[in-house]
Amino acid sequence: MKKIIATMDFTLRGKKFTKGKEVKVNSKEELVKLNERGFIEPFSFAEIQEFRKEKNKKESDK
Repeated sequence: MKKIIATMDFTLRGKKFTKGKEVKVNSKEELVKLNERGFIEPFSFAEIQEFRKEKNKKESDK
């Protein structure tokens, strides 16, 4: 899975992220929102789908 890297400084869920640092997202919706607004390095549709599949797999492994 491609790392989610901030392209600018921003705040998400009360936590500050700085440009160039890795961002931890909780859901596909958060990933899409950050991607659409340009806060993270661009993700393609296929990469977003892969993120969703990996997230579901991790939850089912618990």
